Amino acid sequence: MGRELKRVALNFEWPLNKPWDGYINPYYKQCQECDGSGSTMASKRLEDLVSLLMLSGDDAKRNQCHPYFRNIPLHNSSDKICDNGMLELTTGLAGRSSSFFGHDGCDRWEAINKIITAAGLDHKTWGRCPICKGDGIEPSSKEKYEKWTPTEPDSGDGYQIWETVSEGSPISPVFTTAEKLAQYMSTTHFGADSGSSYETWLKFINGPGWAPSMIMDEKGIRTGADAAF
Repeated sequence: MGRELKRVALNFEWPLNKPWDGYINPYYKQCQECDGSGSTMASKRLEDLVSLLMLSGDDAKRNQCHPYFRNIPLHNSSDKICDNGMLELTTGLAGRSSSFFGHDGCDRWEAINKIITAAGLDHKTWGRCPICKGDGIEPSSKEKYEKWTPTEPDSGDGYQIWETVSEGSPISPVFTTAEKLAQYMSTTHFGADSGSSYETWLKFINGPGWAPSMIMDEKGIRTGADAAF
């Protein structure tokens, strides 16, 4: 998910920040049984409970008590700070220590799978919707959905930046040169693209042509274009 250079026709017109129709599968119809999640209600409840469990581990690491644990009616531990035992437990379930931002979705997924396995169940099948088998797609439309292929906008001499966080949409007008596009992108003050220089964008356009939206490392939070070099 990030930013991508596209070479499109100079007369290509499509609203900015609107996903391109050619990337949207017209045959998608979410499963009515699970509202497109692919999960049973038991699986959704387990996910909620594990999210709270991992949050409690984050609290223990930070020596604090999240407002959730002050407001819900816990019998023994409401408004209390957990000791390092909770940190040890959640780290073991996740298979790694939490980051600065806490345990992420991958950690929660790992913890969920370990809990299901500990119950003597198959984590690859337990909790999947019995109608769509976990796909989240209505079975009657699945065949057409899987046969559909996306289409790209007409290629050409134009330069344009697209976001790939959604299905994919343009976030800049079409320009005739890389230099003009770089100048435009260097003056944007919108979200993840704010702050990168003209020189950085020009290197991006003439170089890799793709970067994540933003990145956090030892240098702090930076735009993907900056992080590419």
